[in-house]
Amino acid sequence: MKEIVYLLLALFVIACVNKPEGKVAAADTAKVNDEMVAETGDDYVPQRSEYSFRTEVRTIEEDDEVRWDTIIVYLTDAKGHTQKLYSQSQPLDTANWSKGSIGEILEDDWNFDGIPDLQVCTGPMNGFGNFTYDVWLWNDKVHQFEPMNNNCEIYSPKIDAGNKCIVSVWRLDDDVEIVRYKWKDCKLVETEREQMSYSDLTED
Repeated sequence: MKEIVYLLLALFVIACVNKPEGKVAAADTAKVNDEMVAETGDDYVPQRSEYSFRTEVRTIEEDDEVRWDTIIVYLTDAKGHTQKLYSQSQPLDTANWSKGSIGEILEDDWNFDGIPDLQVCTGPMNGFGNFTYDVWLWNDKVHQFEPMNNNCEIYSPKIDAGNKCIVSVWRLDDDVEIVRYKWKDCKLVETEREQMSYSDLTED
């Protein structure tokens, strides 16, 4: 009988000793997990001002002539995380057109929210220029760039911050067409269109 009592007392003591050790182990595990999150930066949220950009232009050739270029945009945040955006350049007439501007990065504020967006030159439409761009708008709610969705044909764009409009300038020989767009319901809408001659536009 005494042996049974001693056995029960021994089991009770072991149970009491192990219980607090289990709690300490759980607390230590939680602490280690928190430290790992802090070290790895899993909760890091990139800010617009922390990004740097570079482009890589990959040339596609057919019959020994350059036909177009694929543009890869590399976005790198402050933690060294890099994501890629892809663009397709305009087809090139290499005998007459310059491709020097393809892949050029600009950081204008396209939607007038006070935060620079991202635009990448995809090249000229013809020998008179008429440069086109792919544009990504910065969404400050989700902290990332999102492609600008619109059906407008915008050439050689000028950002008119004073009037909060985007100005498209198209030239063919001496003819120039200027179209102004404004934002409405998160889309660019044409508000004004005018025609003029290039010679008149360049007169002093």
